[in-house]
Amino acid sequence: MNMTLPYSTLALLVGFSVAASAQDYPNKPIRLVVSSAAGGTGDTLARAVARFVEKVLHANIVVDNRPGATGIIATDTVAKAEPNGYTLLQTSSSMVTNAATGRKLPYDVTRDFIPVTNLATAEGYLVLVNPGLRVASVNELIALAKTRNLLYGSPGAGNPIHFMTESFNQRAGTTMTHVPYKALAPALIALVSGEIQVLLAPPLATRQHIAAGNMRALASVSAKRISAMPDLPTMEEIGFSGFTLLGGWQGWFAPAKTPQAIVAKIQRAVANAVNSGELRSYMHNGGYIPDGRSPAEFRVLVLSDYQRFRELARVANIKEE
Repeated sequence: MNMTLPYSTLALLVGFSVAASAQDYPNKPIRLVVSSAAGGTGDTLARAVARFVEKVLHANIVVDNRPGATGIIATDTVAKAEPNGYTLLQTSSSMVTNAATGRKLPYDVTRDFIPVTNLATAEGYLVLVNPGLRVASVNELIALAKTRNLLYGSPGAGNPIHFMTESFNQRAGTTMTHVPYKALAPALIALVSGEIQVLLAPPLATRQHIAAGNMRALASVSAKRISAMPDLPTMEEIGFSGFTLLGGWQGWFAPAKTPQAIVAKIQRAVANAVNSGELRSYMHNGGYIPDGRSPAEFRVLVLSDYQRFRELARVANIKEE
């Protein structure tokens, strides 16, 4: 007696199994691996969004901070995880800038992940200086940088902040020296202490430091003025035409082969969260625009950013460090 099932029947059974799995999902805690250190912008956003998503999915979300190597440690952790929706990644545009520099990575950005959704897009980064630096404008900063060696920080070589500050060096004719840190949080501490003099960073992570006088904002690297800081000029207004960090995002990813039905369920939960009144207000105040786009739309953004940063790396001569 032939007990072999026809291919069509097997496919139908597999389909039923995946659908049942998605319907049952989640039935245990979800691990959200975050590429930034505790207290960093990514971590702050992750915890705010996770609180809302937990309510929608009726499951606990455990935030697992894995900073270091410009997000490579966290990203590799998720690339090797079981594709069942219980291990997710939150990371920034550094995911594509790492690849754009030609760095050898233990994963493939375009093949080993499913882009789930973008939490938010940054309005832009702030050009920040230590208050001990006696400059009140970007032009004064440039003039000073041409007379002495200033140090600028970043959350690691290949991070978007590294890209943009090196591009600033090139456009301004300065030679500020790059000092990479393991994450944004230690770079902020270095700016406050005076270990470095210059840093580009998002408003969400810096507004309290600025209000306390621990750092000074000179301008924003954005297409238009930051809504929470309307008096701060943009680099465009100062005369740096086209000098904007467009599309700086914080997104959620799942390992490749995660069932599409589970990915869709997570995306809907995140979209509901980031578009809630409370989170929208929180993000706008921090210089972020809430998003929540579909997996297909987010994939388009990720791939286009990869191409954009590859070109920027070429122009600014940024290579693997």
